[in-house]
Amino acid sequence: FDRFERGSLAHAPRRASLFGRFERLLHGLAPSTAPAVVRASTLTVAPRTFAFWNLLGAEIVLLAKGLPFWWYLGAAGFVIAGVFAPPAHLMNGWLPVASFWPVFAWSTLGTREKQFDTAGLFFSVARPVQRMLPAAWIAGALLMLALGSTAMLRLALAGHTDAVAGWALAAFTVPALALALGVWTGSGKFFEVLYLFLWYIGPMHHLAELDYTGVTAPRSPMLWTVYLVATALLFIAAWVGRTRQVRQ
Repeated sequence: FDRFERGSLAHAPRRASLFGRFERLLHGLAPSTAPAVVRASTLTVAPRTFAFWNLLGAEIVLLAKGLPFWWYLGAAGFVIAGVFAPPAHLMNGWLPVASFWPVFAWSTLGTREKQFDTAGLFFSVARPVQRMLPAAWIAGALLMLALGSTAMLRLALAGHTDAVAGWALAAFTVPALALALGVWTGSGKFFEVLYLFLWYIGPMHHLAELDYTGVTAPRSPMLWTVYLVATALLFIAAWVGRTRQVRQ
């Protein structure tokens, strides 16, 4: 390294070795190539595109990443049970348990940026809130919809449309709750504890007011409105929290 001593005879690099002379010989024999001249007027503008489906696929992979093998076996069991179990058993047993199965996947929503210290990287992209937050929310919803896909088909064919609608709404309510708590707390622990309480009191004890799945107890029109508004407010809370983090 002679950056500050370039031109000084006292510190000029010596190439007296045979390897040094051979290297200079090869350098002299190599054809000289002048660097190509590129003018700004000849450059084309790279198109700015956004592939939402690629981002959504990446979010789904992140949700499923790191889960143990037995988790996938359990998820497959819920899908298979939806094919063979009677509708009554689905609504009172299989689906309430299935609604709790992805809890550790949902608890990572909104927390990865702080957990892995990647906020500076992800928040520097174009429109990180408008693009990344909905993708994470929809990925969490698709996970719950996938677990209850076969059961929803069976219930729809049996005429239990209220249960199907309740499960579809819950698929967006629960990830919105996880996302809001994850963004504002920076940890998934608070969601895991709160969700355990809601799951045990609501779906497992058929309490309509706290049965976020909507499959174990009938809902009044007012309760449907409450869950719809709660889902929207939770996502707005996550949006506001993430916007605040990006601006910091």
